[in-house]
Amino acid sequence: MKHIISLTLVFAILLFACKPEVEQAKLTGDAALDDLNAQVQSDPENAELRVQRADLLYQKNSFDEAITDLQVAISIDSTKAQYFHKLSDVFMDYYQSRAALNIMEQAGERFPERIPTLLKLSETQVILKEYSESIQTVNNILALEPQNPDAFFMLGVTLTEQGDTTRAINAFQTAVENNPELIDAWLYIGGIYENQKDKRALDYYNAAISANPNSIEALHSKAFYLQNHDDIAGAIDIYNQINTIDPRYQPSFLNKGILYLELDSLDRAKGEFDILCGINPKDALGFYYRGVTQQLQGNVEAARQDFQNAINLNPDFERARRALSDLPAQE
Repeated sequence: MKHIISLTLVFAILLFACKPEVEQAKLTGDAALDDLNAQVQSDPENAELRVQRADLLYQKNSFDEAITDLQVAISIDSTKAQYFHKLSDVFMDYYQSRAALNIMEQAGERFPERIPTLLKLSETQVILKEYSESIQTVNNILALEPQNPDAFFMLGVTLTEQGDTTRAINAFQTAVENNPELIDAWLYIGGIYENQKDKRALDYYNAAISANPNSIEALHSKAFYLQNHDDIAGAIDIYNQINTIDPRYQPSFLNKGILYLELDSLDRAKGEFDILCGINPKDALGFYYRGVTQQLQGNVEAARQDFQNAINLNPDFERARRALSDLPAQE
């Protein structure tokens, strides 16, 4: 593989983190973190404690500290593939994607027969647009397990990114033949056909729903397809079904509200936007569309407030700015 790093270099890279940092006894005010700090201070060579603290720091967006803990954990115990995975995830969320890939390349060399690690390596390679390398990683997986559905799925993703949709569909088809419950593969095929304006897209969205009737992603994909193909009633029914499964799923309320606007059902539209704004008072779109609805209902001052709220939440929201400026001046 093009970017595989030797084990000697792996440990050279990690050596800088081999010496545990001096622990500070200062309390943070977070009971869980203070407890882990105390445990690490007492047992600084305990890799698992380092990982537990890294998880907590990661949740708090303390990326630098989480990275340090995971690097130390790997230097203490480099036999745990999960440590490499976690470190790669932190780097990726910290907008250091190249470092994330480097870690997964190291993991791929250290655990060359561990399929979950190779799958994550392939996924990371796709994110960084290293498509040839991703396909080679998939081939390595298939050499170990010729019918692995997740490998065929990753092959399909890579080919889709390359624009080779014909081969991508074949790969996704093979994936679902080996695992019919692989929802994402059904949805990828549906998405490819939808982009090609091929009505077979709906068949694949239905197949995804058959595989998992409670899959919100599958239901949303079908609802959005119907929404874009003038079946407003069918789309609303599915969005309602989604909100039965997850009463706080925000896209359903947004899309239902927009569809009710198209039907001139202003009271229903406002009801959906009211729910959305209540669930997420930081959703600028919710306030914007409620403002549109209020304006259509003749509630100019309420619309003004909603447009202003949308702008406060997103100062770059030009549609909201235009809508606000188009309202009659206050008396």
